[in-house]
Amino acid sequence: MNGWIGEELDMSGGFFEYQDYRLEDMAKMLRLEIAKCRQKPDWIDDYSSNYSDAFLEEMSKAYNMLAEVQARLHRLDWVFSGDDGVDAYFQSLPEDIGKVEFDDPEKDEVWLADEKERIDEWNKEHGRLHDPYRDME
Repeated sequence: MNGWIGEELDMSGGFFEYQDYRLEDMAKMLRLEIAKCRQKPDWIDDYSSNYSDAFLEEMSKAYNMLAEVQARLHRLDWVFSGDDGVDAYFQSLPEDIGKVEFDDPEKDEVWLADEKERIDEWNKEHGRLHDPYRDME
């Protein structure tokens, strides 16, 4: 999936002890839940969502906020760690925000296809069915 600052795991920074990546993970998990709620894929066992459209909209807002906050914190981390200056922050931030992949219902199928591929690879490697929401490894 594109659009994440730090996708290449550039290890500059460190002021926040790389916790901005945790925000990225949370945002991706939320975005996947949004896609599952909208599309209700048949390959997910026992998954059904009865969330209202209003609640799905709140999920989308939270995802968008998390994705943008992660990009901003990642850039701030570089400033606080001495890798960049304030001028670089203001110069680079608009481009960073422009790379953020905000929620778009038209991309739900891509998110779900990526998740199904990940699950299928895990199942093939481990020789059993994997429920990524119940199996913790």
